[in-house]
Amino acid sequence: MKPTAAILSIGNEVLRGSVVNTNAAFLGRELSSLGFEVISHGVCADSQEAIRFRLGEVLRRVDLVIMMGGLGPTPDDVTREGIAAHFKVPLVFSAQQYRRLQKVYKRYGKCVPPLVKREAFYPENAKPLINRFGIALGFSIEIGAKIAIALPGVPSELQNMYFDVVLPFLKKKYGDLFKCRRLIVRMAGISEPDVMKKLGKDFFEDRFDFGIYPSAGEIAIRILVDQADVLSRLKKKIATRLKDRIYGWDETPLSVVIGKILTKKKQTLAVAESCTGGLLASRITACPGASFFFRGGVVAYHATVKTNLGVPEKLIKKHGEVSAQVALQLARSVRTRMDSSFGLGITGIAGPGGGSSKKPIGLVYIGLASPDGTVRTWKHTFWGERHQVQDKAATKALECLWRKIR
Repeated sequence: MKPTAAILSIGNEVLRGSVVNTNAAFLGRELSSLGFEVISHGVCADSQEAIRFRLGEVLRRVDLVIMMGGLGPTPDDVTREGIAAHFKVPLVFSAQQYRRLQKVYKRYGKCVPPLVKREAFYPENAKPLINRFGIALGFSIEIGAKIAIALPGVPSELQNMYFDVVLPFLKKKYGDLFKCRRLIVRMAGISEPDVMKKLGKDFFEDRFDFGIYPSAGEIAIRILVDQADVLSRLKKKIATRLKDRIYGWDETPLSVVIGKILTKKKQTLAVAESCTGGLLASRITACPGASFFFRGGVVAYHATVKTNLGVPEKLIKKHGEVSAQVALQLARSVRTRMDSSFGLGITGIAGPGGGSSKKPIGLVYIGLASPDGTVRTWKHTFWGERHQVQDKAATKALECLWRKIR
């Protein structure tokens, strides 16, 4: 039987929707991939009494609970106090953590403020989890076979601490659990129903945990199995039935996959985008090592910028800013101006206004200019709100490039 886990986010800002709870999504995905049965995601107010009550409620039902948030220095950060109150223990001081705080502040020529000293305290029955990526101290508590872990709520700190200290701790504690085998598949340019249709009914003859997760223009499949032969059999079926759509067998984003291919081939890329407003360039530059293959990008939003980039004014007047001809010229011009191997151009109508019967909201043209002299355009009409159209357009542009270079 799988061990059970719960995720408890602490913070009024999460309850009120002031911040998006990306931490819960991250932990849910990671714990599930390890083989835990994640049975609940909860949110708790910044209150000692609320934390004390919710922790007791959750621990009665699961083997592992990971709490996040409320470990800062301000008066509303009361997670450590709430947890200590639940176990009826005092808070104790971590000299090691305080020395780390002193080093951090000394680097900036400052002393540790008295208020920040709170971040070196933890419940007496806990073991400190040193945070090498921030100043909030995490900790773990073992109560018989049950475990409670507290982590800071800053997403970058939480994720780094998870891989740095939490994952090794869980592997040591639940060694047998990691015999569970995982398969991840990432695809582009295919819908969820089409994935299921191509997999077929016989794909599910074996026993395994299956999850399919659609996003803007992409699909991810995550599978957990206990037997290596089943994993091998499933992978062969997926590779055969979905081969034209698969761009990766891990969590690596499409933009990173493209970057690795271009770097290996010693080729470069430049982009000119209108309706996506820099989103495409942002995704590309989020990749480590993007400077090896990415020359740069232009947000050619206004017609004047398009003409300055090299799109003839006559072309815009004849076909309109949102047209295959303009997308193609954007790709050609940016490739030439930035002396890159490939040029991508995007123009469209993201909405909510600006559409017409001939050119509806969601209409996007993508142009690609290649080093072999070939040029090509694609026409798509994406549904959804403005940000959804932009997301899908950027993903589709990456997919078009990937199909050309793979």
